[in-house]
Amino acid sequence: MKIYYMNNFDFNLLMILNALLEEYSVNLAAKKLNVTAPAISKSLNKIRILFNDQILVRSGTKLIPTPKAISLKENIKELVNRVESIFNSNIVFEPKITTISFTIASNNAILFILNTILFQEMKDTAPNAFIHLVNDSDYDDNFLRNHTIDLYIGEIRALNPEITIRTIYVSKCCIVSRNRHPILSQTKNMDNLLKYQFIKTKNEHLTNSDEHSKYFWSERNFIGITPEYITTVNAIIHSDALAIIPEFILTMIQKLNIPITHFNTDFNLGKKSIIQAWHSKHNHSSAHKWLREFTKKIFLTSIK
Repeated sequence: MKIYYMNNFDFNLLMILNALLEEYSVNLAAKKLNVTAPAISKSLNKIRILFNDQILVRSGTKLIPTPKAISLKENIKELVNRVESIFNSNIVFEPKITTISFTIASNNAILFILNTILFQEMKDTAPNAFIHLVNDSDYDDNFLRNHTIDLYIGEIRALNPEITIRTIYVSKCCIVSRNRHPILSQTKNMDNLLKYQFIKTKNEHLTNSDEHSKYFWSERNFIGITPEYITTVNAIIHSDALAIIPEFILTMIQKLNIPITHFNTDFNLGKKSIIQAWHSKHNHSSAHKWLREFTKKIFLTSIK
């Protein structure tokens, strides 16, 4: 086996190269690594010498990767993730004294549910930690790959292959209507339900529903679609339309005193799975393990 010696090699250059190959921008790489742009530019010059390649070249106002950079990108990312995982697994995490910052992405409904007791529990459990809550709809499917998000809590969505996923809750679905809706005095069978139109919430991922529930979404009965459960509920209280929502959303509805009624049917309306998802490099991080268990407990406690 041939051994290669690299005198005075700075492994921080790999971190910087990884950020540059993700952002294609000196300024954005500097922001991600919390350093100055001139420091990134200086490191880029060292990287160019190390690899004997320009790595990024200017094209108008943008930087574009060279063929060499493109060939390096995935290997550099994998190497950086492995190094970070090794170091993270050896760090002892103590919530009471940590000053760590986490970013959690979810939809508005789940953020509302978490908010119920999240920050009070943070004050008692990890008083010096900081949690930044963001809406997952503001990010594309790479949001867990590019390290801007530490943890996703929400419904199933397209994610990259290296993302670890676990289901923390499965919710049955129910039908909601405004108070004093005519359907409330009728038998909740399919014929009566189909006399009314339905509003759908974007990105429905219903599982284990009966075959005939597809009729709710037929052209005749499907009146529109909204981006969030809260907008669906708002539409319901101002119309005769109905909607199918997961039962955990009732927690938010009850806390906001929204005047709607929910009911179940004799047939299966489907289920919603709530997952946690994170980059696999955090699998063995004691800090991220704590975050996952802490937020799971908060979510399950808040929907009881």
